[in-house]
Amino acid sequence: MSTQAAPLSLTQKCTHQFNLLWFIMALGFGGTSVGGFAFLNNMLPREGGYTGMLYAANIAEFAKSAGGIFPAMAVYMQLHLIFFGALHLTAFALCTFFYIRWRKLHPEDFQALKQDTQRNSVLMAPILTAGMAFNVFLVLGYVFIDWMRINVHLLLPTASVVYTLLWLWTIITAVRLQAGAMRHGFDVDNMHFGWLLIPFALAMTTVTGTGISYLASGGLADYVFLLSITSFTMTLFLTLVKVFSLFKSHYSGGLPEQVQFLPSFFVVVPIITLLSISMLRYGYYLQHKYHVPLPQALFTLTVCFGLGLMTWYLILGLTLLKDYFRDYLCNSSYFDESQWGLICPMVAYGVLTTFAYKHGMAHGAMMALTLIFMVLDVFVLTCLIIRQYRKLQGKIGATPDTQSS
Repeated sequence: MSTQAAPLSLTQKCTHQFNLLWFIMALGFGGTSVGGFAFLNNMLPREGGYTGMLYAANIAEFAKSAGGIFPAMAVYMQLHLIFFGALHLTAFALCTFFYIRWRKLHPEDFQALKQDTQRNSVLMAPILTAGMAFNVFLVLGYVFIDWMRINVHLLLPTASVVYTLLWLWTIITAVRLQAGAMRHGFDVDNMHFGWLLIPFALAMTTVTGTGISYLASGGLADYVFLLSITSFTMTLFLTLVKVFSLFKSHYSGGLPEQVQFLPSFFVVVPIITLLSISMLRYGYYLQHKYHVPLPQALFTLTVCFGLGLMTWYLILGLTLLKDYFRDYLCNSSYFDESQWGLICPMVAYGVLTTFAYKHGMAHGAMMALTLIFMVLDVFVLTCLIIRQYRKLQGKIGATPDTQSS
């Protein structure tokens, strides 16, 4: 008699089908959560000259004073912040669990990935998401836990230690991947924007440090500033080198034939957002350090420069990949994990618009643009969650049925 193998549980399926791009899924949840925090801090009208970060109690107070739609928006944004923040931390923990199990059960696959210079940039995904988890944890704690908010300066030394470990992890991994690529070489004809995950992770680590440096004071602020400026310069250098190389490659050979490499074209957008926010925070840090206010025009120029750069780049990407969106993203019979990368540019653009609103562009059209991107983000996230689950269950795969699109 033949025996039929028992069906795999969901945990077993997740382990054997594990994909490092699931960390980008968790990253998207975290960015969506932080988008709610950015809306509340940068777009909620304030009275009395209050300049600090908002927390649950005064969010309700300022929203009530502002009137109109703001009380309802304040309630929703706090729920938005909690829900997607909790989803992010849960997804990050689960991805880490499955990553460890996958490496233990499939060590040969992991070693092959490490040695493959065409694919190994995805090893930065756990670091990238860890940086987001650090930010989400601090945001949730500050907004909703009075003890953390009141004692934030007492927690900064501990946060700096954790940040140092994150910084070391980021720099060491990025340098190893770059050194490996330069030592062993790679096929330039197969270049793709997935390599930008390296500067993306560096940018996330940078923006995390800038938050600590402008909140801290004295030697601690200077120490974290030096760490973050190091990763900032590496981010800027690698982004420019890789983007110029990629554009040169695609001008001569066209876009990659493998569709799973196409969504990574948009990785440039969140990198621009993270670098723009980092530059704003460097301005805050310098104001605190030298007790000299910088011109508001400088902050306006910084954020609008980043927003303008992202705008034309998004338009270019949408034009280049219109066939991809029609045949793959809008195709309910197709899913691959690279599509999680499409969440990041929507989150990034929405977040940077809130900073533009705060720094000189407080127009209703700017707020409407933020809300449009936030709604689109939540909608696409929901669709991708459903597709990811269906793929785990074997109901859809990575072979598109273009007739159903």
